Amino acid sequence: MCGRIVQKSGPLDYVERIFPNPRRVFDDPAGPRYNIPPGTRPMAMHRLAGDFELERLPWGWRPHNSKYLMSNARLDKILANAWPWKLLTAHGRILVPADGWYEWKALGDGAKVPKQPYYIHAADGGPLFFAGLSNWRPGAEKDETHGFAIVTNDAAGGMVDVHDRRPVALPPDLALQWIDPDLTAMQVVPLLSQGLPEAAFTWNPVRQEVGNSKYQLPDAIEPVPPMASA
Repeated sequence: MCGRIVQKSGPLDYVERIFPNPRRVFDDPAGPRYNIPPGTRPMAMHRLAGDFELERLPWGWRPHNSKYLMSNARLDKILANAWPWKLLTAHGRILVPADGWYEWKALGDGAKVPKQPYYIHAADGGPLFFAGLSNWRPGAEKDETHGFAIVTNDAAGGMVDVHDRRPVALPPDLALQWIDPDLTAMQVVPLLSQGLPEAAFTWNPVRQEVGNSKYQLPDAIEPVPPMASA
């Protein structure tokens, strides 16, 4: 699953990537975050009320009458118009801006072998825009029933672990279309198959401390020598 993301850039850095001349100043007093897990409130972009907004929304959605908190939305299920994602594709499309995400690669066979964490980011160093789906609407509580899930491409696998799920990162032009309220689900859902290719990314091993989501130091994303295989 896509279970840890990085938002180290400022709000304006994300906004200017898709709006070269923004007419508003966006501020976020929380500052950079280097290790964001589900259950927290990352920055999200949306037009759920028409105008473009950037605010913190809860990562993780619990559908009505479900006991599961969903932090990822599988691309194949969305393309098949399957429950529960078909409930959100018409009016719940958002973007999750990020600088990268983490994956863990097992260093051998077996359930208890050590895993090497990797930080994955854009090869050009720019911000990314993950497609997301949310049940939140303006005025609603920011809780699990109104949270969001990041769209993941399970069929493509992870960047360093074939069994992982990579988030669907859209190029800026398609990202804007994804959250356009004037476009229908039928028009924009196919865009999810046009996410950035693997060649658009690079990755490096990082320190074991990122396994603890409380580790928020800037060196979380800095390259370290890889661990030896078991």
